[in-house]
Amino acid sequence: MKVLWFAITPCGATDKLAPDMNLSGWLKSLEEELVKSELIELSVGFYWNVPLEPFQLNRTTYYPVLRTGGKSKFNRMINRLLDNIHDDNKEIPRLLNIIQKIRPDIIHVHGTEDNFGLIQSVTNIPVCISIQGIQAPIIEKYYSGISSSEASINEGIIPKLLFKSAGYWKKYMVKCSIREKKILSQTKNILGRTDWDRRITRLFAPSSRYHTSEEILRPAFYQNRWEKLQFSNPLELVTIISGGIYKGLESIVKTSRILKSFSFNDFKWTIIGPDESSYFARLVKNVTREKYEYLNITFLGNKNENEIVDILKLSDIYCQVSHIENSPNSLCEAMLLGMPVMATFAGGTESLLENRKEGILVQDGDPYSMAGTIIDLQKNFGKALRMAEAAHQRAIKRHSQKSVVDELIRTYERIIKDVKL
Repeated sequence: MKVLWFAITPCGATDKLAPDMNLSGWLKSLEEELVKSELIELSVGFYWNVPLEPFQLNRTTYYPVLRTGGKSKFNRMINRLLDNIHDDNKEIPRLLNIIQKIRPDIIHVHGTEDNFGLIQSVTNIPVCISIQGIQAPIIEKYYSGISSSEASINEGIIPKLLFKSAGYWKKYMVKCSIREKKILSQTKNILGRTDWDRRITRLFAPSSRYHTSEEILRPAFYQNRWEKLQFSNPLELVTIISGGIYKGLESIVKTSRILKSFSFNDFKWTIIGPDESSYFARLVKNVTREKYEYLNITFLGNKNENEIVDILKLSDIYCQVSHIENSPNSLCEAMLLGMPVMATFAGGTESLLENRKEGILVQDGDPYSMAGTIIDLQKNFGKALRMAEAAHQRAIKRHSQKSVVDELIRTYERIIKDVKL
């Protein structure tokens, strides 16, 4: 079976093309397991900012697609100024060239954020689209923790001049959401994994068929376990967070402030992803008028897979704080390690864990509930341990490499068969 993926990262070639960017994630893990099957001949198409010839790595062939407007930082700045970051009309024919060259049996588009899904209107080859995030609900929750006026006042002039402000990125997401709506309206096969993405795609893609497709996580999380016999003193909290005003960084600040105001001082909160000098860290600091060091908050910056595992194994509670998510991999990885978790009841997280059985779900943007949950877990190690073990067992089953690959291949076969009927 010849399978063509379109993805926003180079998947298994990420370490070769961008070894310092730590972009390798679950798609690389899925690719590595999928190509072990003799049934699959896999090609991956992805955008790249400079011309690059197709190449083969292991059992996958990669097709870099030149991104319009991306050859230099200056060109990208000009295109942002003109509100024309990428040109779909120029890029879709480039994707079609790859399709015609490979002649795959099925095309799998990973995500609706970019323009890959538009190829559905120019090819008769069956296409399925995996849901990652969905723009419209994210836009609704975009300014949940920090208002647009607070962001504009406190971010300074530089982000505005460099087109990196919160307002700019929301405007960009709105533009992408219009294209995403068009993509989903044409989609006949959706691959998802939560009640959240299933419900929303029933609105945007009402005539599509919904297939459940779980994720394969990074190898180190299968190979390690959280094995603490008691919580640390001070309590070690940890969150993995990406840049985005809706990711809830301000909730960490507010929760830490509440903990300290109630004389719960024996904790440390470690944040993996941004560093303290990043745009969103500085914005939250300016909005809340708080000093991170006073609130026991430490930023570690970007870390690789093995470094993250080591940090989580030394931590006590994983805290997912986002205002909107589909199925955050960081939460799934913490569950797979078997560590206690607290997560916001946002988007698809209710599909990932059962409240009070496999972890604790709290309302997003409610720092009082978050603070109370942290104290409750800290006082009940046995309860936290039982939930952590239950979460581990659920994650093992959900992210089984063999089960995920077998089901994906069956889904491909089903879609191809349906088209031939």
